[in-house]
Amino acid sequence: MIIMTEIKIKIEGMMCGHCQASVTKAIASVKGVSATTVNLAGKEATVTYDPKITNVDAIKAAIVEAGYKA
Repeated sequence: MIIMTEIKIKIEGMMCGHCQASVTKAIASVKGVSATTVNLAGKEATVTYDPKITNVDAIKAAIVEAGYKA
């Protein structure tokens, strides 16, 4: 049985739809992430992931690598 974890991560630096798409793509590229919703207005991402495969630090690192602050 796979137990998924859902977290919210605040993101700084998003200004437009392109930023939102970049962050979504970066988070989705992390192995173990099953779903992500990036809220531009709220400047946060809701991420569902398998904690046996990845962790919050890896997800935040992907956001930072895309050019944003998590």
